[in-house]
Amino acid sequence: MSFRESAGQRWILVADGDEASARSVASFLLQARLRAFPTARGVEAMRLVGRFRLGLAVVDVELLDMPGCDLVRKLRVLEPALPIVMTTSDYSPATEVQARQLGIIQYLHKPIDLQRLDRVVSRIFSPDPETAARITVASNGGGAA
Repeated sequence: MSFRESAGQRWILVADGDEASARSVASFLLQARLRAFPTARGVEAMRLVGRFRLGLAVVDVELLDMPGCDLVRKLRVLEPALPIVMTTSDYSPATEVQARQLGIIQYLHKPIDLQRLDRVVSRIFSPDPETAARITVASNGGGAA
């Protein structure tokens, strides 16, 4: 076995240019007994992708070292089916359109509604195959949760 975690483990990447926000969202997920890694940098996020099997990425539009959409493009190359939620404090429709064209499953404005995020996470990690299939289909079309 390589450095990557076993197939049964699923981790959540929380990449946010605001380090406090990244830690806050990761803490919320940890309280729900999920494994989450907070980071403010895309380069660090890419290192994590190489080491852990991700079940979800929560990516802010702006990271400290790159635009969030650039990170999403890189994630898509490595993990094409990875569900990705984008967060932003930018209310520009053009930014949302760009993010949705990358196949994200949800676009959340800040401050993040943690209950809404919880519903998205619950659907992604649902043991119900029909729910998982809907998430996969939604990720191709940018569906909402």
